Amino acid sequence: MKKQNIRLNNPRQVTRLLNRAINDLINEDIEIGRAKAIGYLSSIILKAMEVEDLEKRILELEELAQVKKGA
Repeated sequence: MKKQNIRLNNPRQVTRLLNRAINDLINEDIEIGRAKAIGYLSSIILKAMEVEDLEKRILELEELAQVKKGA
């Protein structure tokens, strides 16, 4: 299997990686341990993306609340 760098900047990219890992596992191109690691790390990345999105939304709401207080 060739080495490649990937970017996981959004959930869609994580889904693509997981799809590729599943297909590689089914085709016996990767070991189950590697597939498990990809799945585990993907869940961590997705959680971090979720937290980042929630943080951004909370900040927007706080800014909106401050504007309404000042109006």
